[in-house]
Amino acid sequence: MEEHIEEFIKGDKKAFDRVYEKYAPSMLVTCRRYTSCRDNAQEILQEAFIKVYENSGKANPELPLGPWIKTITIRTAINMLKRQRKLVLKDNENFFETIAEPFEPEKNMTEKQAELMKILNEMPTGYRTIFNLFVLDNLTHKEIAEYLEISEGTSKSQLTRARDWIKNNLEKKRNDERA
Repeated sequence: MEEHIEEFIKGDKKAFDRVYEKYAPSMLVTCRRYTSCRDNAQEILQEAFIKVYENSGKANPELPLGPWIKTITIRTAINMLKRQRKLVLKDNENFFETIAEPFEPEKNMTEKQAELMKILNEMPTGYRTIFNLFVLDNLTHKEIAEYLEISEGTSKSQLTRARDWIKNNLEKKRNDERA
């Protein structure tokens, strides 16, 4: 696939279609991690790939496309959450539980991936976003603070709350299964 990067950078539609076919499934999973709604995830994916196409000339031919596309996808997801006012992070703010639509795993997900996605789907948006960025996307607190325009301390506290939320919900699930 990476052999078509030159054509992709030049704006070739067929090369873009090949890039889309290769990366869209994994980017949809990334989008699903940032929103509990499948329709919103598809909208994020569509918007992200429009940006990928429009900015294809900015891709570095010496680097793999995957990380570049993932960065665009994550930024698109965060911007959508901000536009929808679902992502408001402040120090010491408690998040309201969001009502998530029932989670339906994607066809290519393993059982463990589906379980993680179900947990993320139920998590409040702010916690989910910080958890995704730090744990799953490997950003530092400094990078998260820049992405979200928050302090590093807020990023750290929200990550702690996200981990506590996951721990409490997993414990509750285990207790429910034992009962």
